[in-house]
Amino acid sequence: MANGDRLSRKAERKLKELESRSEVAETSVGPVEYAVAGHGPPILAIHGGPGGFDQSLGVYDMFVDAGFQIICPSRPGYLRTPISVGRTYESQARAMAALLDEIGVEKVSVVGGSAGGPPTYEFARLFPERTTSLVAIDALCMTYNMPDQAGKIQQAIYLSDTGMALTLWMTRHMPHSAVKGIIATEGLLDKEQVKERVSQIIEDDRKVRWCYELFQSMYPYSARKDGVDNDLEQGRNLDRLPLNQIKVPALIIHGDADADVGISHGRYAAESIEEAEHIWVEGGTHLCFWVSDEAYEVQRKAFQFIRDHL
Repeated sequence: MANGDRLSRKAERKLKELESRSEVAETSVGPVEYAVAGHGPPILAIHGGPGGFDQSLGVYDMFVDAGFQIICPSRPGYLRTPISVGRTYESQARAMAALLDEIGVEKVSVVGGSAGGPPTYEFARLFPERTTSLVAIDALCMTYNMPDQAGKIQQAIYLSDTGMALTLWMTRHMPHSAVKGIIATEGLLDKEQVKERVSQIIEDDRKVRWCYELFQSMYPYSARKDGVDNDLEQGRNLDRLPLNQIKVPALIIHGDADADVGISHGRYAAESIEEAEHIWVEGGTHLCFWVSDEAYEVQRKAFQFIRDHL
């Protein structure tokens, strides 16, 4: 009990710290938590799962460095945005639009990935007049089931408070092991390829920091569980999003070694959205945008794509 009590108190401290970094907007569809960073053309940054506004702040900081402003909501079921705000992908997209209404932002580029892909696509489909461009990063858009690599051990690590607390400790004290664990789980790489990728990441302080920010944004898991459970339910019940209805400039980025959201999702998006551009990252895992060998080049291309369509 003592260990559980300590972990509970640690989680409570983390939640209080997160509350100090965000606001809650009372929108037309209910309360939506969000944070804003940077100055410049606005980007609606939609997080994956597990996540929250803090994930977008941490892993999309390169857009701030490039001269953009990022608007980072917590999707329904994550942190202080209740699941009642919207379970379906369409209702989540409408909640994002309601947030923009409340904070007085008319047009945005929308960027999202992974489990945040469907509401990202839906926002662009439903609100083309408010969307200057769309960037989808290893984003799901078809039926999704938990991948084979996400076995019981991996789920115990990444889908629990205790497991994520341990992962954060490892990232601080044993970064090589922590990074190896996520790369092996999220990618279709053999042992030698994993070894090479991890070595390349460990030598780059910024890439290590992005991994740490990702892990930070998964803790405490208990405050994000409703969102994860809903994402999994919605993904299982999804056939294919009607992406052919999207009429805004779109850039699809996907790793061809993504074990979580297979590249078939990216190919379907690129084929369905009229005149969509795409970047397939060779040997890229689910985290290719951040830690692949080509990560910085791909990021620069995303910045330019957004600028070209302002």
